[in-house]
Amino acid sequence: MRIVAFGNSTTALRKGVEKVYSVRLQEKLLNAGLDVIVVNAGVGGSHTGSIRDNNFAKVRHGMDRFETDVLAHSPDWVIINFGLNDAYQDQGIGTQARIPLAQYRQNLEFYIRKIEEQGGKIILLTPNPLGSKYEQFRIDQVKKYAASVREIAREQNLPLVDSWKLFYRYARSKQNGRNIDFLYLDGIHPNDEGHEIIANALFKLLRKRCESH
Repeated sequence: MRIVAFGNSTTALRKGVEKVYSVRLQEKLLNAGLDVIVVNAGVGGSHTGSIRDNNFAKVRHGMDRFETDVLAHSPDWVIINFGLNDAYQDQGIGTQARIPLAQYRQNLEFYIRKIEEQGGKIILLTPNPLGSKYEQFRIDQVKKYAASVREIAREQNLPLVDSWKLFYRYARSKQNGRNIDFLYLDGIHPNDEGHEIIANALFKLLRKRCESH
């Protein structure tokens, strides 16, 4: 079974993180006796659109690499994890996001449709929340993008890992509060503890679905 983790820098391999969630997920599935390869298709700075839509980050964005990084692998499952770069307002409060919310949703729906046409299945991830170093308007902005992912998952009956809610729930269980800064390297990129939360949620979803087939 081939799984592709498609996303931005919160998916990509990263200095300071021993094992990102895609690596952890593969280990967990193999240890559960499932024959699986998890391909990491995360690129730092990447949003769901094309570099023609917003070129602040000079990288291959989601649309620029969807064919080569996702469909070319003929995946059984694709984990889609975008939103933090899409939502970012470079000019500050009240200005346009790199990828407007409506376009973000359209891009996600395009990916879903193309993956399903090829016979693959999808797990959606909300973007993870921002830590306390970020302004409230940025936190509120990402929250809208997370809500859009939840809406798509509900409307299309797709599996969802709600990283936003999982991080806050985990923080309450560990510290009896809503401070989630201990789950990050820098207030936005999860550390190993944060990646473990995501990997555990993905593992529970995938193990249940794989064992039932």
